[in-house]
Amino acid sequence: NMHQVERLESGTRFAVPCFFTTEAVPEASLDHFGGVPSDDEAIADDLQHLLLDARRENPMQSAGRVKQLMMKWHHLLGGAAGAAAS
Repeated sequence: NMHQVERLESGTRFAVPCFFTTEAVPEASLDHFGGVPSDDEAIADDLQHLLLDARRENPMQSAGRVKQLMMKWHHLLGGAAGAAAS
């Protein structure tokens, strides 16, 4: 998905390469990862943890975060959580 982004006026832009599916994982499969976020604040918390968590972790923990991100991607950014919360 190559695209052009606007120049930053200030601040820092983070580029996060990700691989994901646009197929929603069944919600029951996400129970192991804390379930589906219920609102925008929960979505923001999940994204911050999954993409920007700065703590030190071993490779297995890192792989677990990547797996969780891939499984939750559609619910976090595909509008599924917002539609469910309405």
